[in-house]
Amino acid sequence: MSEELRIFLAEDNPADAFLIKQALSSANLQFNLCRVEDGEAALRALEKVEREKAPPSVILLDLNLPKISGHELLARVRNSEQLRATPVIVLTSSDSPDDRARTAALKISHYFRKPSDFKEFLRLGKIVERVCRNAAPKRHDEGLAGA
Repeated sequence: MSEELRIFLAEDNPADAFLIKQALSSANLQFNLCRVEDGEAALRALEKVEREKAPPSVILLDLNLPKISGHELLARVRNSEQLRATPVIVLTSSDSPDDRARTAALKISHYFRKPSDFKEFLRLGKIVERVCRNAAPKRHDEGLAGA
Protein backbone atom coordinates (compact mmCIF):
# COMPACT_ATOMS: atom_id res chain seq x y z
CA MET A 1 0.00 0.00 0.00
CA SER A 2 1.38 3.38 -0.88
CA GLU A 3 -0.90 5.68 1.11
CA GLU A 4 -0.18 6.35 4.76
CA LEU A 5 -2.48 4.37 7.02
CA ARG A 6 -4.00 6.08 10.05
CA ILE A 7 -3.88 3.34 12.69
CA PHE A 8 -5.66 3.66 16.02
CA LEU A 9 -4.20 1.29 18.61
CA ALA A 10 -5.85 0.60 21.95
CA GLU A 11 -3.23 -1.46 23.81
CA ASP A 12 -2.17 -1.22 27.46
CA ASN A 13 0.89 -3.46 27.29
CA PRO A 14 4.02 -1.55 26.19
CA ALA A 15 5.76 -4.75 25.03
CA ASP A 16 2.81 -5.69 22.82
CA ALA A 17 2.63 -2.12 21.47
CA PHE A 18 6.32 -2.40 20.55
CA LEU A 19 5.72 -5.73 18.77
CA ILE A 20 2.76 -4.27 16.90
CA LYS A 21 4.91 -1.38 15.64
CA GLN A 22 7.57 -3.89 14.58
CA ALA A 23 4.96 -5.94 12.70
CA LEU A 24 3.68 -2.85 10.86
CA SER A 25 7.21 -1.75 9.97
CA SER A 26 8.23 -5.24 8.83
CA ALA A 27 5.32 -5.20 6.36
CA ASN A 28 6.78 -1.97 4.90
CA LEU A 29 3.60 -0.07 5.69
CA GLN A 30 3.51 3.71 5.74
CA PHE A 31 1.58 4.50 8.91
CA ASN A 32 0.75 7.09 11.51
CA LEU A 33 0.01 5.35 14.80
CA CYS A 34 -2.16 6.81 17.54
CA ARG A 35 -1.89 4.68 20.69
CA VAL A 36 -3.98 4.86 23.83
CA GLU A 37 -3.38 2.72 26.91
CA ASP A 38 -6.83 2.22 28.42
CA GLY A 39 -10.48 2.07 27.47
CA GLU A 40 -11.40 5.52 28.81
CA ALA A 41 -8.63 7.19 26.79
CA ALA A 42 -9.72 5.17 23.74
CA LEU A 43 -13.31 6.31 24.15
CA ARG A 44 -12.26 9.98 24.43
CA ALA A 45 -9.98 9.71 21.39
CA LEU A 46 -12.66 7.97 19.31
CA GLU A 47 -15.21 10.63 20.27
CA LYS A 48 -12.76 13.26 19.00
CA VAL A 49 -12.33 11.31 15.75
CA GLU A 50 -16.12 11.25 15.36
CA ARG A 51 -16.40 15.01 15.86
CA GLU A 52 -13.66 15.63 13.30
CA LYS A 53 -15.22 13.12 10.88
CA ALA A 54 -11.79 11.61 10.26
CA PRO A 55 -12.02 7.88 10.94
CA PRO A 56 -8.79 5.92 11.10
CA SER A 57 -7.88 3.46 8.35
CA VAL A 58 -8.06 0.65 10.90
CA ILE A 59 -8.58 0.15 14.63
CA LEU A 60 -6.36 -2.35 16.45
CA LEU A 61 -8.19 -3.20 19.64
CA ASP A 62 -6.96 -5.17 22.65
CA LEU A 63 -9.95 -6.81 24.34
CA ASN A 64 -8.43 -6.70 27.83
CA LEU A 65 -8.09 -2.98 28.43
CA PRO A 66 -8.28 -1.32 31.84
CA LYS A 67 -11.23 0.97 32.71
CA ILE A 68 -13.44 0.16 29.69
CA SER A 69 -13.15 -3.22 28.00
CA GLY A 70 -12.39 -3.79 24.36
CA HIS A 71 -15.81 -5.43 24.01
CA GLU A 72 -17.51 -2.22 25.16
CA LEU A 73 -15.37 -0.10 22.83
CA LEU A 74 -16.11 -2.37 19.89
CA ALA A 75 -19.85 -2.06 20.51
CA ARG A 76 -19.45 1.73 20.67
CA VAL A 77 -17.53 1.78 17.37
CA ARG A 78 -20.18 -0.31 15.63
CA ASN A 79 -22.95 1.99 16.90
CA SER A 80 -21.17 5.11 15.62
CA GLU A 81 -22.23 6.56 12.31
CA GLN A 82 -18.70 7.88 11.73
CA LEU A 83 -16.85 4.71 12.75
CA ARG A 84 -19.10 1.73 11.97
CA ALA A 85 -17.45 1.06 8.58
CA THR A 86 -13.93 1.28 10.02
CA PRO A 87 -12.16 -2.08 9.98
CA VAL A 88 -11.37 -3.44 13.44
CA ILE A 89 -8.72 -6.04 14.17
CA VAL A 90 -9.09 -7.53 17.63
CA LEU A 91 -5.80 -8.24 19.40
CA THR A 92 -6.01 -10.59 22.33
CA SER A 93 -4.33 -13.38 24.22
CA SER A 94 -7.75 -15.03 24.57
CA ASP A 95 -8.77 -18.00 22.50
CA SER A 96 -12.15 -18.10 24.22
CA PRO A 97 -15.04 -19.19 21.97
CA ASP A 98 -17.18 -16.60 23.78
CA ASP A 99 -14.75 -13.78 22.91
CA ARG A 100 -14.63 -14.94 19.30
CA ALA A 101 -18.43 -15.11 19.06
CA ARG A 102 -18.99 -11.73 20.73
CA THR A 103 -16.51 -9.97 18.47
CA ALA A 104 -17.69 -11.76 15.32
CA ALA A 105 -21.25 -10.62 16.08
CA LEU A 106 -19.93 -7.04 15.95
CA LYS A 107 -18.42 -7.62 12.52
CA ILE A 108 -14.71 -7.42 13.19
CA SER A 109 -12.32 -7.69 10.27
CA HIS A 110 -9.91 -10.11 11.94
CA TYR A 111 -9.37 -11.84 15.28
CA PHE A 112 -5.62 -11.93 16.00
CA ARG A 113 -4.59 -14.09 18.92
CA LYS A 114 -1.29 -12.69 20.19
CA PRO A 115 1.33 -15.40 19.71
CA SER A 116 4.33 -15.95 21.93
CA ASP A 117 6.58 -16.36 18.87
CA PHE A 118 8.08 -13.16 17.40
CA LYS A 119 7.89 -14.36 13.78
CA GLU A 120 4.22 -15.22 14.24
CA PHE A 121 3.57 -11.77 15.72
CA LEU A 122 5.06 -10.18 12.61
CA ARG A 123 2.19 -11.68 10.56
CA LEU A 124 0.05 -8.90 12.00
CA GLY A 125 1.59 -6.38 9.59
CA LYS A 126 0.43 -8.33 6.54
CA ILE A 127 -3.00 -8.82 8.12
CA VAL A 128 -3.34 -5.05 8.63
CA GLU A 129 -2.28 -4.46 5.03
CA ARG A 130 -4.84 -6.96 3.70
CA VAL A 131 -7.68 -5.65 5.87
CA CYS A 132 -7.01 -2.05 4.82
CA ARG A 133 -6.69 -2.97 1.15
CA ASN A 134 -10.01 -4.86 1.26
CA ALA A 135 -11.74 -1.99 3.08
CA ALA A 136 -10.47 0.78 0.80
CA PRO A 137 -12.88 0.17 -2.13
CA LYS A 138 -15.87 0.00 0.22
CA ARG A 139 -14.97 3.31 1.87
CA HIS A 140 -14.38 4.90 -1.53
CA ASP A 141 -17.77 3.66 -2.83
CA GLU A 142 -19.52 4.96 0.29
CA GLY A 143 -17.95 8.37 -0.29
CA LEU A 144 -19.21 8.43 -3.87
CA ALA A 145 -22.71 7.46 -2.79
CA GLY A 146 -22.87 10.55 -0.55
CA ALA A 147 -21.67 12.93 -3.29
